[in-house]
Amino acid sequence: MTDNASPDRGPIQSELLRENPTFADIVIPFVEGLSERLRVMEQSIRGTDFETLKVAAHQLKGAGGGYGFPILTERAAKLEQFARQGAVEDCANLLAELKDLVARIELPPQEG
Repeated sequence: MTDNASPDRGPIQSELLRENPTFADIVIPFVEGLSERLRVMEQSIRGTDFETLKVAAHQLKGAGGGYGFPILTERAAKLEQFARQGAVEDCANLLAELKDLVARIELPPQEG
């Protein structure tokens, strides 16, 4: 089992970067932008704006795997589903899980 398959512990690294470190120039900005994505999701939950939350979760669902973070895709898909249902508590719980996952993302040192 890889770190990405086990959301309960350990650092999370981009599978894309493990395969090809030259993609760091696109993966790093994606990771740096995750806090803003999570902020938008949090505001959407607080305001019960499920349409904005659904769109944000859908975008993260699509992007996560592409940047080598399938665990983000999996969790974002669940968040999108809960947003469609208008399940505030489930959305909040899943957002907390996403925040934890994002906090555990480990990027390789940048050369330069």
